Amino acid sequence: MNYTSKCKPKELEIDEKLRRSLYRDKMELLNFYKRINLVPDEILEAFWRVPREAFVLPQYIKYAYVDEPLPLIDNATISAISMSLLLIKYSRIKYGDEVLEIGTGSGYQAALIAEIVCPRGEEEIIEINRKPVCTIEISRKLYELGKNNLEKLCYLKCVDVRCGDGSLGWPEKDRKFDAIIVTAAGEKIPPPLIKQLKIGGRLIMPLGSGFWQKLIRLTKTGKNDNDYEVEYLEDVRFVPLRGKYGVEK
Repeated sequence: MNYTSKCKPKELEIDEKLRRSLYRDKMELLNFYKRINLVPDEILEAFWRVPREAFVLPQYIKYAYVDEPLPLIDNATISAISMSLLLIKYSRIKYGDEVLEIGTGSGYQAALIAEIVCPRGEEEIIEINRKPVCTIEISRKLYELGKNNLEKLCYLKCVDVRCGDGSLGWPEKDRKFDAIIVTAAGEKIPPPLIKQLKIGGRLIMPLGSGFWQKLIRLTKTGKNDNDYEVEYLEDVRFVPLRGKYGVEK
């Protein structure tokens, strides 16, 4: 997505044969998701607009539209495509929402979120003083990778990328979010994240430290710290959350 007329997304330099193959793979996956009614059309449209091949490591580009996690650097992974889309579905985000992502990784999830919540089209190009998508990454190497990927595709107009301990929440503590998506598994929900939810806001996070974790949705129901409801969504596999409130300190 082009959020400013001064920014032109940089196309990935790949040969035409591979480009056609990726197009076919992406189209097949899109049609499959439609058949099984995986997520609403709006999310599928975001999937179609974001080039996942630009967010995977070069040696895995040909597997960009295989619906599986792929290795990144620093012991991280990019989630399976279906899981990335389901995280958006479960968070119930919509145009105009403010969203915090914990764990930027390569930037793919943040790009999908931006396609849902951020201004679209030349007629809506405005100077965004407070970017609606915030993402924070504890690994310096991943932070640089993710920010660079998002910058190449002009997403930094509406995505704020920081390096830090995401289990502590967004650095500006007065900031409140409509949704928080945690892309790593912890043993408990970090209290700072609950504090940064708006009333009615949703937090999506995998809980547990074993081979499988429980993906939950916490909904803030009132202004007090304990005013929330938690529901179980499905079993998942994610890398461990790092930081003060993470599995890995």
